[in-house]
Amino acid sequence: MGFLPFALEPFHLYVAIISWPEWPDISKGVEYSIIDSIAIAVYLSLPRAPVSLPFRISLILYLLAILLSFIPSEVPMASFFYLWQVARMFLVYAAVARACADPRVAPALLQGMAIGLIMEAGFALQQRLEGVLQARGAFDSQNFLGMLSHLVVFPFFALLLAGRRGWLPPAVLAAGLVVELLTASRATLGLAGMAYATVFVFSALRQWTSRKALIALVSVAAAAVVLPVGLSSISDRGNATLESSDSERIALIDAATSMIADHPMGIGANEYVVAANQKGYNQRSGLAWASYKALVHNAYLLVTAETGYFGLITFVAMLLAPIPVAFRCALRCRGDTRGDLMLGLGVGLLTVYLHSLVEWVFVTFQFQYMFGMELGLVAGLAQQLGYWRNVGLQRARFGTSTFSIRPSGDVGQIPRGY
Repeated sequence: MGFLPFALEPFHLYVAIISWPEWPDISKGVEYSIIDSIAIAVYLSLPRAPVSLPFRISLILYLLAILLSFIPSEVPMASFFYLWQVARMFLVYAAVARACADPRVAPALLQGMAIGLIMEAGFALQQRLEGVLQARGAFDSQNFLGMLSHLVVFPFFALLLAGRRGWLPPAVLAAGLVVELLTASRATLGLAGMAYATVFVFSALRQWTSRKALIALVSVAAAAVVLPVGLSSISDRGNATLESSDSERIALIDAATSMIADHPMGIGANEYVVAANQKGYNQRSGLAWASYKALVHNAYLLVTAETGYFGLITFVAMLLAPIPVAFRCALRCRGDTRGDLMLGLGVGLLTVYLHSLVEWVFVTFQFQYMFGMELGLVAGLAQQLGYWRNVGLQRARFGTSTFSIRPSGDVGQIPRGY
């Protein structure tokens, strides 16, 4: 399941019950993928969870905001496509959160994500050898690949700092560096550097070890090599290309802000491109006609334009819901590797949220699958660590096996695989 978001597009592992392939916006039909089948099978096969599903209220409110956008929508069926897409993300989240009661699930998901990122690094290397300046892997754009890498790299970086042995953490870090450099994306490189430093600082605050001191020295030496390479990759794009990219972004922001001013309740989910063209916003912003199919490079502006200010509030609430949980678990469970993993998950999510200020990638179904899995990991690991239970040892049953969940701050035996 963790690997499949990387394989959906190149191997086309999804179908459409209703298909509008020419629709210019993100969701092009009532789609159904192999991930949905796995999520349904997992969810229905598991016993009822001992606690209510975390974060459900913020997710339901965002679904409600999308549903309310049907009112101003001129093409309600197109808005339904996006509602269906977010509902699938909710399903994946619920399945992962419930499945993570089994301590084998989180390591397995992470291994799948790791293999996916390593595969993408291979694609990126092949593309660079073929002369592509901004490698995009198996995705539509280099920005998509760069953002997706945040969700995989930083959990493994936190595990490496915590002492996780084996080939996988260093392989993921190597793949992440390849992706970050070969995408030649300024936002990807800058935010990744900031996130590496953040994970290291918080990990050092959790517990200082000689291993972390060694990794710090190696990281400084690596940065001395990687930084010039990254700057060279950006400069290879040329000043003209960078200026053209910046001017397009500015024009798209002007179009989106004008749309929001005229339609504070939104124009309907999954209708930005149609509205921007039919209502003349792209033309008035001075956007080049070749970019008339482009979305505004800011997920928050895009969500606001389509679902209004209520949509923005619920979207931000959904994004922020797991952050305090992840960081509190990281700070409380200092001797438990799951706390380190929560640190990496939290930093990865925050990095994506910052990156979304300059990209729209978050609204795609592949990325929302990954977000649903990461959200499920945070919820499931927090329940393992007893975040929502502050009394004694709790007992939970998964199939025929039984294991203990300790309350927050009480360090138990670390499950194998972390």
